[in-house]
Amino acid sequence: MSADPGRCVVLVPVGGHVVPECEAGLGRLEAAGYTVRRVRGYAAIDQARSQMASDALADGFDELVWIDSDVVFDVADVERLRDSDVPVVCGIYPKKDARALSCHLLPDTEKVHFGSHGGLVEIRYAAAGFLLTRREVYEGIARHEELPVCNQRFRVPVVPYFLPLIIPDGDGSWYLGEDFAFCERARRSGFPILADTRIKLGHVGTYRYYWEDAGSTRERYSDYEYSVWAD
Repeated sequence: MSADPGRCVVLVPVGGHVVPECEAGLGRLEAAGYTVRRVRGYAAIDQARSQMASDALADGFDELVWIDSDVVFDVADVERLRDSDVPVVCGIYPKKDARALSCHLLPDTEKVHFGSHGGLVEIRYAAAGFLLTRREVYEGIARHEELPVCNQRFRVPVVPYFLPLIIPDGDGSWYLGEDFAFCERARRSGFPILADTRIKLGHVGTYRYYWEDAGSTRERYSDYEYSVWAD
């Protein structure tokens, strides 16, 4: 049984609109006692996430659950993330514009088992579309990465937890977007990034995308094995 929902805030950055399936899930979370913050008005998603996290931490929340406005989930999926009792854990969903997952797996990963044969697995980077993070992670990142508190003169202090990063990548460089950059900082600060592959999420685009869309056609399965092909 998950802890008091009053300790947890659900953060939903909204660029356009919340798809009806997601809104229905958010409504069920509110009915279960969760605080849900749908935040609009930011052109830069890294700034939005950093400000939303800074505000939530200042308001005393210990658990921050990020849910994108086009992700379909059940309340039980949020409860499962909370029950895992780890600092950073996500659910995995497919990209909408490519046959791929929205996370980045650890090197040498050959297969990922989804469904009843799944469980907690370590990955390199998680997309922030369905991601639980705990207060200790933000405090650890701020300390280890020596992040400043910005914008205090505007009376809206923000710590840039999600500022994009450029990291070495072989002979070149890798531009990390806001969610992968957050995960890179978390890993450098001593927090592994875990995924619970028992959670099945939908990703709404031209239709509702699921695990299978990352590796096969639109057939649906209760369990799924995703094979990783080398580049």
